[in-house]
Amino acid sequence: MTYLCISADRSFKDMKKILIPINFNFNGYEAINYAIKFFEDEACHFYFFNTFTYDVQGLNAIQLLQADENWFEKPKNYSENKMRAVTNKYLYNNRAKKHLFSALTDCTNLIEGIKKAIKENEIDIVVFPGKKDTNNSSEKYSRNTIRIIENIRECPVIILPPTAKFHKKPEFILVSKFENELSTSDLQSWCHLVKITKGTIKIVTLSKKDEMTTLQKYNQNLAFLEVANFSNNKIKLENIESINELKERSNIACSYIICLIDKKPNIWRMCGLSTSWITNFGPLQHAPLIALHS
Repeated sequence: MTYLCISADRSFKDMKKILIPINFNFNGYEAINYAIKFFEDEACHFYFFNTFTYDVQGLNAIQLLQADENWFEKPKNYSENKMRAVTNKYLYNNRAKKHLFSALTDCTNLIEGIKKAIKENEIDIVVFPGKKDTNNSSEKYSRNTIRIIENIRECPVIILPPTAKFHKKPEFILVSKFENELSTSDLQSWCHLVKITKGTIKIVTLSKKDEMTTLQKYNQNLAFLEVANFSNNKIKLENIESINELKERSNIACSYIICLIDKKPNIWRMCGLSTSWITNFGPLQHAPLIALHS
């Protein structure tokens, strides 16, 4: 992995580390703009990340051995030069803020590269532009978005629709069936995101109120108390019968930030025979989606 450190020599205590994978298209820059606005008043180190590979399709072993140095250097140089340009642009426009910017490039596939970057740089949050699958008439995420949802569990992931705009004092919607107890550390980290954006909180249970089990009520109450302990905000409680109803609301309200808990994958999901409910929930039209992991 190549590190292109471009920021001035500054440091801040308790700095958040944000990884933003980009492939130099418009949506990637929109993700950067949103993340900078989201963490505007927070000390942050933004890592812009790009992966590249070599096009060896159709080449045999002899042709690979005969390939000159320029053939190997071209994808690497292209990635590094583009990353320098992107990083310098945001560094120049954010000189007065408590933000640092670095660029990372790696010759690897996207998922392995993200996992490696998270581990080596102790990343706190991944921000990714969640594009639709333009080759499919149905409403589905793109292949890369699905791969990130299904495989990146080391930290929270913020998935941004192409039209997402940051709204001051957004409403964070924590959604769960509350069939399992939510992690205290996850809730604390989530509440910190609410706090830095001066947002409001709503806890939504995916079940009719009169049909909730004793366990669901217990876990919901426990989550409410945990959130109340970490936040000074008034907390709203609501029951919604179906995930489709929540999705319809999210596509209307531009100020929502939907937060879903992704359970540990079972054997069927690990074998690729099922997917996360977060994958099935999207893509949303306007609302960012935060994937937390139990």
